[in-house]
This record gives sequence, structure tokens and C-alpha cells, in this order.
Amino acid sequence: MTPSQIATYKAALKEAREAFDRATQRLKELGDEAYILHNDVDRLRRTITALAAMCSEEPFIDDLGITDSCMEVMEAAKGLVTTNDVVKALEERGFDLAAQKNASASVHAILSRLAKREKIEKITEGTSGGVVWKGPNYVSSISDEDIPF
Repeated sequence: MTPSQIATYKAALKEAREAFDRATQRLKELGDEAYILHNDVDRLRRTITALAAMCSEEPFIDDLGITDSCMEVMEAAKGLVTTNDVVKALEERGFDLAAQKNASASVHAILSRLAKREKIEKITEGTSGGVVWKGPNYVSSISDEDIPF
């Protein structure tokens, strides 16, 4: 390669790295904004549910089905959750589970399907066979001190 070609490639590499850094920073900003908006939506759902109950009205917030609502709960979960945690979170968000004969069984089936589609992860705990779920935004509690190198 000639020095001129090397200089051209280095300039292109520099430009690509700068574009990568800008795109990565923008993606982080959008992720932070999405996290804040999800929290705002969750808070407003709870407010609407509480106010609707005080007014003897149905909360009817949005058209999310149970699968989408479960996925929303899992996206908000930063740690491992049980099926009952998800049921409780759905109730807190104002999702009407009254139509479900067995809400826990329905939610467990939905979470299992989401795990099969690799949207979330199913973790079976030891010999007890208990199940916990890991959402896409799971944050490990491992610190730098836990890493041996």
C-alpha cells in the first residue's frame, strides 16, 4: 500500500470512529429518555387507576393486551422476578386480571412463551424447580470487586 492509500484509510477510520461515538452517545440518550418515559407512564397508570376507583369508573387506560403488559413489566424489571411479582406489577399498573380464571397460571404461560421467543430468560432455581424470570434490562449486581482479573 502506498502512503497516500494508508492516509486515506486512516482518515476514513477516524471518521467512522467519530460517527460510531456520536451514534453510541445518541443511543444512550434515547435509552435514558425511554427509561424516564416508561416510569412516567407507569406512574400515570397507577394514578389513573386510583382516581378511577375513587370515581367508581373503569380505569380503561390503553389497549395493551396481557402479553404486551407482561412484556412491559419485564422491560421495567431490573432484577429477577417471580411470576407473582409480575402479577402484582400488572395489578399495580391497573391491568384488569378479573377476566383470567387463574391469573398466575395465565401470566406464567405468557412468560414461558416470551422466554421461548427469547424476549426474556427463564431461570430454574436448583433442585426446588422454582422459576424466576430475567427481563431484557436486567442489571447484574456483580461489582468490579467480584471479577478476579
